[in-house]
Amino acid sequence: MLEESGSGMLRLRNGQTVFDRFVEAGTKPISRAEIARRTGLSKPTVNTLVVDLEAAGVVRCNPSVQPRGRIGRPAASYELVPDAALVMGVDMGATKTIIGIADLLGDVIATEQIHTPAHAAAAVNAVVNATRRLLERLGDRGSRLEAACMGVPGVYRPSQDRVEMAPNLPGFGDLPIRAELSGRLGVEVTIENDVNLATVGEANAMEGEGARDFAAISIGTGIGMGMVMEGALYRGAHGAAGEIGSVKLPRVGGEVFHALTLEDVASAPAIRKLFHRSVEAGWRTGLEGDADVPAIFAAAARGDQAATAALDIAADAVAFATSYFCWVNDPTLVVFGGGVGSNPIFVDAVRARIGRYLTVIPEMAPSTLGGRAAFLGAISTALAEVRGSLVAKRLGRRSEG
Repeated sequence: MLEESGSGMLRLRNGQTVFDRFVEAGTKPISRAEIARRTGLSKPTVNTLVVDLEAAGVVRCNPSVQPRGRIGRPAASYELVPDAALVMGVDMGATKTIIGIADLLGDVIATEQIHTPAHAAAAVNAVVNATRRLLERLGDRGSRLEAACMGVPGVYRPSQDRVEMAPNLPGFGDLPIRAELSGRLGVEVTIENDVNLATVGEANAMEGEGARDFAAISIGTGIGMGMVMEGALYRGAHGAAGEIGSVKLPRVGGEVFHALTLEDVASAPAIRKLFHRSVEAGWRTGLEGDADVPAIFAAAARGDQAATAALDIAADAVAFATSYFCWVNDPTLVVFGGGVGSNPIFVDAVRARIGRYLTVIPEMAPSTLGGRAAFLGAISTALAEVRGSLVAKRLGRRSEG
């Protein structure tokens, strides 16, 4: 048990403060005197806590080289032990799943991409097996896994431990996913909507740029949106905020598309169907019938008629749906991600059309993270949990002895 006394709690709080300075320093060594200056803690307190953190395997001494021209012993410096604890991040998509292990600095040290099985239970089993392979590959370090976070292509209900609204990956209805994964992996697992995690990844990538109110719209096999409002991820009252793919389109591309959802018109499968319909309607094309979305967009940029027709309809649908969010939330920036959304040709097409629906147009940009945004957001989420609890675990464990 952790110490319950006031002095025990103060020790853990001060230990967390010192640990945070090591995290901020990253790979750079830092002296105890510098930590005392940055934290305002007394030198004896810092010295004691650094010794405790070193004994707990969290930091290590990195003796300084004697500065030229200086007399006397140089001050010992210390540095974080990056692999003192590890985290796992998972992005479970409808067609592929990325699993990775990262250290305390967020550096990914092992990763694997697998095909996502067609049923949720089988997909979870595949994640567990891939995780075990990665941990075995890391040898002794694999035993240091402390926490995990997994993104899922649906809405997660924490109170029920269930995933809903995941039509592209059936079978979640009877699966207590957090309990299942936590039990099989032996660590606490956080479950989050994949687009929300992609938004966390995008926010970290933009750190320091002041984007406190923005949306990240992911367009691939499905469509979803994550929102950051005043610097914090917004999930809504029931965790379903940002389900923009379900927006009904009153009129896009003529009556043939009447009353369909955005996902019916602008997802990757829908764009391929639009292209085929354009070819059937007599539009000229130099592409083969099985062309993928990037090839369709590239052809549209060259003036291919059938490809341009498909791009026009999909981009107009996204511009229309995005405008609704912009009217209500007035973001400074909209980032487009996913296999479709991160394509600059597609973003340019949406930008060219959104003026039909808005008077004030936010900045619009393709994701710089591509298909790794949700995975990196999962790593970041798990890392935040471990960074906030590791000191209490390690120093509290020492206080028991």
